[in-house]
Amino acid sequence: MARGALLQRLVRARDYLHAEHVRGPKLDELARESGLSRAHLAREFASAFGVPPHRYLVQLRVDQAKRALAAGASVTDVCYGLGFASLGTFSSSFHRRVGMSPRAWQKLARPFVQSLGIPRLFVPACYFTAYVAHD
Repeated sequence: MARGALLQRLVRARDYLHAEHVRGPKLDELARESGLSRAHLAREFASAFGVPPHRYLVQLRVDQAKRALAAGASVTDVCYGLGFASLGTFSSSFHRRVGMSPRAWQKLARPFVQSLGIPRLFVPACYFTAYVAHD
């Protein structure tokens, strides 16, 4: 398969993950959507986007969670609204990727976002760390 055609198929799978991130499509479904075998999709997706499809999905959900938490949504609502199976799974996934619990992120992000008057601002954790460290 030509490299351009393969990339188009991988982007189709990635776009499908974005569109269905709450439901969380399985690898079989992504393979069907992209027209690739499961193994080929998993291997090439990781090569193109830096992480396997499932890890990409979890990171996508965590990014969405950061935005919702900064906007003031409850941890429970964010957890179940983004398709996580349990609060424990959500909290551990969030902590592993962000370096703090969802509630700690919210406590840190919320006052900063409110002070800017921008309710849905997304700011990376590294910026908050630097911002708080220099205050």
